[in-house]
Amino acid sequence: MTQLSLKTRMAVGVALLFLCFGSVTGFFAFTYFQQKFKEAISTHQEALLSSLSNDLDSKLLFAQKSLQAFAPKLTEDVLRNEEALQEALDIKTTLHLLFDALVIFSPEGKLLIESPRKPEIRGRDYSYRDYFKKTVATGKPQISAPFVSTYAPGHPAVMLTFPLFDAKGRMIAILAGHVDLLGENFLTDLGRLTIGKSGYAVVIDGNRTRLIHPDRSRIMTPVPVGLNPLFDRAMAGFDGSGETVNARGIQVLASYKHLRSVNWILGTVYPLDEAYASLYRARAYFVSAMVLGLVLMLLVSWYAMQRLISPLSRLTGHIKSMTTEPEGEVPVESNDEIGTLATAFNTMMGALREKQESLRAAVTRAEDEREKSDAIIAALGEGISIQDRNFRILYQNEGHRKITGGNHVGKFCYEAYRRNDHVCDDCPVAQCFADGKVHMRENPNTSGGDAEYVAISASPLRDATGEIVAGIELVRDITERKRAEQQIRILNAQLEQRVRERTEELEQSLREMETFCYTVSHDLRTPLRGIHGFSSILQQDYADRLDEEGQECLQRIGGAANRMGELIDDLLELSRVNRDELSRVPVDLTTLAGEIADDLARSHPDRKVEFAIAPGLRATGDPSLLGAALANIIHNAWKFSSRNPAARIEVGSRTDGEEPVFFVRDNGVGFDMQYADKLFLPFHRLHAAEGFEGTGIGLATVQRIIERHGGRVWAESEPGRGATFFFTVHDETSI
Repeated sequence: MTQLSLKTRMAVGVALLFLCFGSVTGFFAFTYFQQKFKEAISTHQEALLSSLSNDLDSKLLFAQKSLQAFAPKLTEDVLRNEEALQEALDIKTTLHLLFDALVIFSPEGKLLIESPRKPEIRGRDYSYRDYFKKTVATGKPQISAPFVSTYAPGHPAVMLTFPLFDAKGRMIAILAGHVDLLGENFLTDLGRLTIGKSGYAVVIDGNRTRLIHPDRSRIMTPVPVGLNPLFDRAMAGFDGSGETVNARGIQVLASYKHLRSVNWILGTVYPLDEAYASLYRARAYFVSAMVLGLVLMLLVSWYAMQRLISPLSRLTGHIKSMTTEPEGEVPVESNDEIGTLATAFNTMMGALREKQESLRAAVTRAEDEREKSDAIIAALGEGISIQDRNFRILYQNEGHRKITGGNHVGKFCYEAYRRNDHVCDDCPVAQCFADGKVHMRENPNTSGGDAEYVAISASPLRDATGEIVAGIELVRDITERKRAEQQIRILNAQLEQRVRERTEELEQSLREMETFCYTVSHDLRTPLRGIHGFSSILQQDYADRLDEEGQECLQRIGGAANRMGELIDDLLELSRVNRDELSRVPVDLTTLAGEIADDLARSHPDRKVEFAIAPGLRATGDPSLLGAALANIIHNAWKFSSRNPAARIEVGSRTDGEEPVFFVRDNGVGFDMQYADKLFLPFHRLHAAEGFEGTGIGLATVQRIIERHGGRVWAESEPGRGATFFFTVHDETSI
């Protein structure tokens, strides 16, 4: 029997040894790996849970401390002054970053004030709320159980309270912070947390009621007893992790931990299929690899050992020799795997040398770009600084050092600029850290630099993962602008004084004009009544003694007296338009136009006039004055369309930009537009009195009414084709 060679025996021995040792070792290794993997997942989840619970405890404690820190500002004098109390709540920016709303209750449970304002709930009695009862009973701060909010109607919420006492120890009020469990705040951030793809976090109070859950429909619903055995253990005091079944019947890896600050339980839930997905894949790969490896090992180990040992040894020797000559190449002795390996190694070394050259070039370019960036920042006319999350100054350009009075790199910003020992309440950098947005403010420069006033803009600086790592502060010198604004305020005050003086003079003139108008009207009416009365007596008693020409003269005297009376009435109406106080209320122009049209139709039943009045014509102004203006325009249209047997009067509106324009259109005699500039002047008439009666005051009255409403009036016409009068009314409610 031929004896096997040493290489053959080695190959067979290695294959058999690998077969036995690999199977046993693989089984125990995988079992150990599976156990450690599950322990690592549980440990990791517990560490995450511990971090989340510590963070939540810290935030709740910080929220209570913030209420406690704010409480001394709410003295008895402030509590008695509603405006001062409202202002104190509105300006407390840091508390508004924590709470959706701040409220203050009286010791009897009445809601005294709220911020942001919500007048419809002010004054309500909340003494029935558990958090109010516990605060009054214990005299200590409370964190409430979830309840249905009235501030955010229908939303679940929790309330943090802090009692306020006077110098004698009597409770005078309760300060409370409202947290909407469906809003955006430090509690609901947990509801948006995802663990892996579908894991989530929950918060449940001591009554088994859900406070935080990614499915918002489950908030304020109880966890049934017996549905989740691990949670039942947690309710009994257990803190830890384990495999269990959640409310949907899904097997999960759950961890629970009790919070220190309040009787709540924080939990993390991770489906087993996702938590152990890597383990399941590894187990499948391991079994497959073991089976395949063992089979292949039996088939190729002998051949591989015999064919690979000597070429591989030579290759290893060549590779070792390259440590002294890195620029050389490994010789390729064959076209098999060893040759391929040698070729791949040579290719890899070439690529590595190219990468090294590229890296050197990239470093050189990066240094050049950094020098350019430094030069650009240094050349900016505005100050730039960078502060880390602890408000320590990391960088200042030259402009920033000039504005702030020196180099403060390495110092805390609040110490360097404000001489404070804590972060400033109005710090824009702190605000951008809190919400990730850009914040700006303007204030006097107290840091000792050249600028008297500065404008500060703070924006967050994020890393590749989107986390805020620092804040960029842009500071601009606005001293000249502030001085200009001060000068403008002085000029405005002087202008307002002049306007008041001119207004007083104008009001005096108007009073004198009113006195004159009433005096003249009274003095004119007495002889006018005499003329009209005696002419009427002559017509009635002596008409048979006068010829036709004499009677016509008497008729003209009576008509002139009537027109003179109408003229006096119109002048008094024009004076009243200028005198009456203007009140602005919503006015239905459609209804007014309809009433005017009905009056005209009843007073002239012999005329057939078609009225087209658009619905929904509304304006804001004085109902009496707007009614008078609309009546004058419609009466004009009625009068000047009297010769048209198919008379038509249209009342409507159109839009000119964003401004509504109302119009009255007729198909009467019209007028020549070259005389349009005289249309609204008193006593100017474009048609003979014999053709159309009137005093020439009506359109002047219309113009004055519209001007008092801040609008404008104009007309468009052609002789024989009717006229259209347009007018606008300024709506102050839209400002």
